[in-house]
Amino acid sequence: MKDVRNTVVVMLLFVSLVLSLSIAAKAESPITFSGYLRIRTFGLGGFFPHVLAETTDKRSDKYAITRLRVNVVFKPLENLEVRWRFQGPTGARYGTSNQASDFSLQSMYFYGVIKTDYGNISIGRISYDVDSAGFQTLGYMPTWGFNAQANVFDRDSENDGILYRNDWDNGFGLKAFYVKKSTHGGNTALTYVKDADYDRFSIEPYYKWEGGGASIAVQYDRNQSLLVGGVYVERNYFYSINPAFIHQWQLSGETTFAIHAEAKFSWGSRRFPDEQDSERLLGSAAYVDFTLGYPQGNVSLAGWFANGNDTGPGADPDTRIKSLVDFGEGFYPFIIFYYGNNFIGNALAQNLEGNQYANHYGLALLGNHKLNDYVTINYGIGHFRKVADYIFTDGSTASKSLGTEFDLGLVVNILDNLQYSTKVGIFDSGSYYSERFNREDFDGTVWGWANEFLFTF
Repeated sequence: MKDVRNTVVVMLLFVSLVLSLSIAAKAESPITFSGYLRIRTFGLGGFFPHVLAETTDKRSDKYAITRLRVNVVFKPLENLEVRWRFQGPTGARYGTSNQASDFSLQSMYFYGVIKTDYGNISIGRISYDVDSAGFQTLGYMPTWGFNAQANVFDRDSENDGILYRNDWDNGFGLKAFYVKKSTHGGNTALTYVKDADYDRFSIEPYYKWEGGGASIAVQYDRNQSLLVGGVYVERNYFYSINPAFIHQWQLSGETTFAIHAEAKFSWGSRRFPDEQDSERLLGSAAYVDFTLGYPQGNVSLAGWFANGNDTGPGADPDTRIKSLVDFGEGFYPFIIFYYGNNFIGNALAQNLEGNQYANHYGLALLGNHKLNDYVTINYGIGHFRKVADYIFTDGSTASKSLGTEFDLGLVVNILDNLQYSTKVGIFDSGSYYSERFNREDFDGTVWGWANEFLFTF
């Protein structure tokens, strides 16, 4: 009986949504809807490096997921908006579970926007633009193709807080925010019995001109809840400077040349429980691309870098940590090397716990080419290397070569609001893996295949 009730409720919600969309389409309404229905399949096969120390057996991971995302904007007054995004399921794979919780709807953000002559103020659980800087502020998104979600250092997550932004007529602008990224009430399990919160303060002035813009964000993080090695580390204080620059030149006709560059420099300290002295931390990372645009598409030569420390039994444990800055969760230029938390990026490019993709750099050629009004191909070839060494007990080091990946994709616009995308990738591992794990006999090739149907409204 409970299942029947749940089914009826879902059907009524769906019918209400469709009716609301129909009414909004016929007459001006204070409520507008947008969003998508996405069906995605993904498959990987070959060696998985995080188990390479135990086995050279090939592994595979294939799954399908469906997601409905709806954006609602309620505008009761000219200077007031309420924005709500909900989606579901939350990422459950087909066949993994029949629990209702795995397929429930989830609120992503819910906040109000107050518009004044002196700028806009957003309050509530705000979308991921609140925890972003650089490219996102200047309005640039790299065209990486499949699964590009956010920019290089952005977290692609929602946060509770307040955001102020104003764009003046002379090209200058200001963006400032405070967010509470996490909170844990004090308890005896944390050693220090106090609130363990993670707060971020940011201020970012910027200037936009015809064809480009520049910005510089200054951020302060007060993190009392960083989990390192099973221990909550107290007194984490980080400062960051995040400059960005974009500009596009008109060469001839519809041909353009553009430069997009963003960097982040961080420093700070942390202290473990029962230790008197704080540990000093550093971090630096950068991204730059040179993009040639032409009527049918574009091609980019891109490079990126995130600093890191030597690792391994022969590394000096007292060396100051240099991997405080990493690339964000939405940084996804290649479908294999940057796949998930348990694959190559997190397992082998990571250094400081809590960082996704530090201690490596990449050089890539990425592009899109429009064959006709319906079909576009995208492609990429990239090579990746570690920044710092893996040092063995005898002082020798492993190779820094992580490998090379080639991706080829296709985007087909079936209808105005229905799109099919597919991308295949081949990753040929570098000699780092065989030397690091002493595995000379493994086949270091990984394949990946992603497919997606996207219906937007």
